[in-house]
Parts: sequence; C-alpha cells; structure tokens
Amino acid sequence: MTMKTNPHPSKVPFIFKLTLLFIVSFLLTSASSKSDYQSDSSSKNDSENITFNAKGLHFETVLTNIFKGNFIDIPFDRDETTFVLLFNAYVTTYAKHCTSSLPVDKIELTRPECVKERVTTDGYGWEISRVCVEWIDVGIGLYAAPEMFNTKVILDNLQAGDAFRNMYKMMKQDNPIGIASSVLNNSQAADADMKALLKMNGCKSAGLMRFQDNLRLFALGKQPIPISGKAKAVVSYKNQNLTKLAEDLVFEHSKTWAMNRYQRGSITSVAEIKDSQGKLIEIRSKYVYQGFSGRSNGSVRITFTDGLPECLYFFDFPNACRTANRKIVAQYAGGNYQK
Repeated sequence: MTMKTNPHPSKVPFIFKLTLLFIVSFLLTSASSKSDYQSDSSSKNDSENITFNAKGLHFETVLTNIFKGNFIDIPFDRDETTFVLLFNAYVTTYAKHCTSSLPVDKIELTRPECVKERVTTDGYGWEISRVCVEWIDVGIGLYAAPEMFNTKVILDNLQAGDAFRNMYKMMKQDNPIGIASSVLNNSQAADADMKALLKMNGCKSAGLMRFQDNLRLFALGKQPIPISGKAKAVVSYKNQNLTKLAEDLVFEHSKTWAMNRYQRGSITSVAEIKDSQGKLIEIRSKYVYQGFSGRSNGSVRITFTDGLPECLYFFDFPNACRTANRKIVAQYAGGNYQK
C-alpha cells in the first residue's frame, strides 16, 4: 500500500490533531487485532511477570511444562510423532495468524514436490511401480522466523531418518490401526490447541515467546530456559562416573531399538574429549549388542552442552542425534553420578 502525503496540510488546532491521532491509532490497533492475536502482556519483560495460559486445551499439561521449562515431565521425546505434530502445528498456526509479528528476515515454509518419477512396467507394459526419484521444495505462502524455520528443518530430517523405526514400533503394537487413528486425532487436537493458544496469549506476549523459545530448545535437544529465566550453572564433569552415565544413557535408549538388543553392562573404553578450555564436550565408548549376526560390537559418541549430556550418536547412524534421556540428565546435573 502506498501512503500519500498532503503537501499543504490545513491549519487546525493542536488539540484537534492530538484527538485525531488518538482515534487513528485506536482504529489501526483494532484492525490489526483482526488478523493478529495481540496481548497486553507483550510489554512485560521481567521473568516474574511472565504469564502463560493453556487452560482447557487438549495438551494443556504438555504445553504448560514446555513453557515452564519442565522438560523432565514431558511424556515423549523430540523425535516422536506427537511432538513433531505439536511443533509443526505451532509454526503453521503462527504463520497464519501472526503475520505482522514475524521478523523482516522471515523465511517461507515449503512442502516437497516430486518432479521426476521412475516407472517400472512388466513384460506386457503394465505399470507395476512408480517411485519418485527427485524432489524439490515448493513455497506454500506462509512464513516463519529463521530460528523456527531452521529448527523445523532439523526436526523434519530427524523424523524422516526415523521413519522406519517409528513404523516398526507402531506395527509391533497390539492395535496398529488404533495407533494410526490416535496420530490423526493428535494432529487435529494440536491444530486446535495452537489456534486457541495464540488467542489466549497473543502473538508477542512474553509468555508465548518463552513458550516458543522452550519449544525450539526441546526440538533441538537442548536444555530449557527455566521459569525463573536464569540460566543453570554449568555442571563440572570432574569426579563424575562417566562409564555409569554412558551405560545408563545407552541402555535407556536401547529400549527403542527396532532390531538389536543391548547387552547390559557392556560399556567399555570410555574416552573423554575436551575443548581448548578443558571443558568436556564429548565422551566415546564401546558396547556389545545382539543382532542378526549374533553378538556384535558397537560404539557411541555422547556430546555435551553446558556440561550436560545432549546427544547420542551411534555407529550405525553417525549423524543422527538421539536425545539423551531427560531424567538421567537431570540426575547427572544433580550430582547422582559423582564418584
């Protein structure tokens, strides 16, 4: 829209100008609220004044725990379908209803589109399979803040890499059709919750922004911003039983393995990797598992951020971050692994 300026403004009393300015400002604010969910609490910056409302929503407890930074009590990991549904629902809903609240460097959301297929036919020319061999990303006309867009890409890639594992886990359930139906219901509930959440809190309220920050941190497998807003002290690795820590983390994650079975107590050869300041950034170890070929050896890298375990990278998927169990991380931070 082009704004035209009158080069010869009429001479009117100052009080009339002031009144007119107030009326115009009020109308602009009202018009903006029709497309963006606003909140008076957006000016509250102090942590003690931050409020957040998810009352009555389907995922009320989960959303509130994310806001508070209470990651321990969230009943799923970042790579599980329910969380991916929640994250994507938030990003998409914010893009639709909070357009004017997005930063100037916003990035357009995309969807994959097949541009090349490989078609296989039998001896009679009948098509027996059709597989896409080339994809491109196509913009959908919705935008997100760069940090949320980049996190969405990471989360989508993580979910794609775990597609087989998640499908295998679902098919092992007693009622896989019921599980699939539950996923659909959760998707619909997530969409409804996020729309209501924005209405209840506003697009730029301090509470919603804290929720968004912690939602992103959970998606990245990082430590949350606690309700106090104060960063947690860095944990020292000295006098910590890193062998036991690695044992517990690997064993806990092995419960999600589709095929292999971890041999409890097999962690050996724990090596510490430190940065130039002497801080622990990674430990590496070997372990034993039972697979199709019988007893086999494996290895794992466990990375640390701010002194706490963050990701497990197993030898068979060396680039896939498997989130460290939150309860074990909390126990480590609380000194439960000290020698």
